[in-house]
Amino acid sequence: MTSLTHDLTALFHSLTPSAPVAWHAGAMLDGERLRRDVAQHTAALQAHPAHDWAVFYHHGYQALVTLLALWQAGKRAWLPGNNQPATGAALAAYCQAFAGDWPNAEPLDTGAPAPLGDTHPDAELVIFTSGSNGLPKPIYKRYRELLNELNTLEAAFGAGLDDALFVGTVSHQHIYGLLFRLLWPLSAGRPLYSEAFQDPAGILRLAAQRPLVWVASPAHLKRLRDDLPWDAAKPPRAIFSSGGPLPADSASHLAAHAGVSATEVYGSSETGGIGWRRQPPDDGAWTLLPGLALTQQADHTRLASPHVDGGETALDDHLALLDEHRFRLGGRRDRIVKVEEKRIALAQVEQALADHPAVAEVRVLQPEGEQRLGAVLVLTPVGERQLEEQGRAAVTTALREHLAATLEPLAVPRRWRLVARLPETAQGKVPMAALQALFTSSRQQLPEVQDSVSDDRGVTLTLRVAAGLPWFRGHFEAQGVLPGVVQIDWAEAFGRRYFPLPAGPNHLEVIKFNNLILPGQEVHLTLDWKPATGKLAFAFHSSRGPHSSGRLAFKEPA
Repeated sequence: MTSLTHDLTALFHSLTPSAPVAWHAGAMLDGERLRRDVAQHTAALQAHPAHDWAVFYHHGYQALVTLLALWQAGKRAWLPGNNQPATGAALAAYCQAFAGDWPNAEPLDTGAPAPLGDTHPDAELVIFTSGSNGLPKPIYKRYRELLNELNTLEAAFGAGLDDALFVGTVSHQHIYGLLFRLLWPLSAGRPLYSEAFQDPAGILRLAAQRPLVWVASPAHLKRLRDDLPWDAAKPPRAIFSSGGPLPADSASHLAAHAGVSATEVYGSSETGGIGWRRQPPDDGAWTLLPGLALTQQADHTRLASPHVDGGETALDDHLALLDEHRFRLGGRRDRIVKVEEKRIALAQVEQALADHPAVAEVRVLQPEGEQRLGAVLVLTPVGERQLEEQGRAAVTTALREHLAATLEPLAVPRRWRLVARLPETAQGKVPMAALQALFTSSRQQLPEVQDSVSDDRGVTLTLRVAAGLPWFRGHFEAQGVLPGVVQIDWAEAFGRRYFPLPAGPNHLEVIKFNNLILPGQEVHLTLDWKPATGKLAFAFHSSRGPHSSGRLAFKEPA
């Protein structure tokens, strides 16, 4: 395997002053600017007593500079997926200081620069799992493991990329985005684009000007529209996708429009990259990345990889080994649940549902505290027409009958949620907590959560205010109207679901009502929790405009 460099900081001395490093804030920054920024941050960090730092930046170049400086200074970096108040409060138990886009961030761009040297191979980075199978958990990565993975990526995919600009629609605050958007291009001497693109049209307009490498996720790629400016864009040098399997029809659609097949990368936060595939033309099987090995032992698969601590680990997924280099991917080993003492593979149920022409996307789970399965579905256009013409009961009945032909009765979901899109994190993962919330809400007489979006400002929920909710009965004879007191209760209930609100009493500090909320409406609820002041701001709004807004103030129990 060809080695890029024994140390990323060696680039500080090998880059010419004019070598392009990063497109940031409308300007191309060069090697000299990178050296100066890292050296200045290193000096500030060396002078600061804190060892553990919580790092969050919206822009990738700033995150890269701070991360390299922390390693230079012998400090440990914690890289969370967001900078929400609840996240900051949780990190405060481990981190003594905050860097980047936090309210309490330390300034790092002042003072004289420090000399730069080699980074210790045991320097640490703490990343977090996506939370797709539960709560996010910290994963400790050593510097040498990251360097090993960068060498693997270059050996597997570097040929033909030349000096292409790396752009992305995924966050660098996750291991996939960090490696593919920031560290890999830097280590290979290729420029990177600091900001993440929210609109793929921006990437295609940039592709008309220069060669690109596109770092994306299935969540973004499967929603690309036909009316994007494909014709003006040159085919990218490569398109990478990770975070979950890219549906075959989405992969074909992308290849037809972009002129290149996406390279899917399989791995996890714990293991790093494991394998890759391209479809079309591949048959769906995965190819092992260079330098890695798989062995089958009883009911699990072991991975030998330089990307993991100790060089070997057991995988959480079921893999079928085709030969020493290729494998097929099954479901997760931890996605086996017991319903009335019967073991059921959730992946098998999902696959059976995905085979139905009415189903575009599906997640199956066991709602908390229940001895039955629940299914969360996104319908295809065919399914949407059936829903409109025949109703919800007819759609779910047809799906039950479809499953009953191949699955045992206990494996057929008894609870169903039809949503416009699956809830996703910034990395395109579907968090288990959000799926569970879709089923707990009905028991609490709350509206169904159709979608949830989290960012640095808080969380925004899309709610379906069903006509059957009890609050509409008897509240105005001519027209059901959602009472204002119920809206306040909902704000608090959802606030407690997403933020660590105090258990003590609260009082309404301010309230404003603009428009009525009527049965059958889809509304958005935006929540913003400020732990420093103990206040939760909320706002209900829809396509009709604002409905209500207010602020709850909480007191800790005496």
